[in-house]
Amino acid sequence: MKQLIKRPEGRPTKYIPDVIYPKIEQYLSTVGREQTALPTVEGLATALDVRTETLYQWAKEYPEFSDTIKKIAEKQKEQLMNDGMYGGKEVNAAMAIFLLKVNHGMNEAPTSLTQINVDKGNEIVFVNFTNATKS
Repeated sequence: MKQLIKRPEGRPTKYIPDVIYPKIEQYLSTVGREQTALPTVEGLATALDVRTETLYQWAKEYPEFSDTIKKIAEKQKEQLMNDGMYGGKEVNAAMAIFLLKVNHGMNEAPTSLTQINVDKGNEIVFVNFTNATKS
């Protein structure tokens, strides 16, 4: 039986800055409100012909590429907020709200509540609850 020998260097990387950065700029120019395409990491992966997991790995290995992932998230958040607030080309506000909550940590629920109790002696007592939800 033939034994497979794993090469220590592994598969050659597709991370070649002179090749991928022009493609990144081209991708970013094809997404946005005017093009009705939301910028996503998945879309960038398709444009670069790599898997999404590869992009996240590159972000860990190459700090300059990490900025690219952050830039996409910021552009996405900005577009969702603007479209949700001001409308656009057939914008689905519910979807914009959902994506802002899931992908960008935005939430309309209060992080703290204050309960005011008045006892029999007319003394006012403030009770604060942090990270609580009203039930």
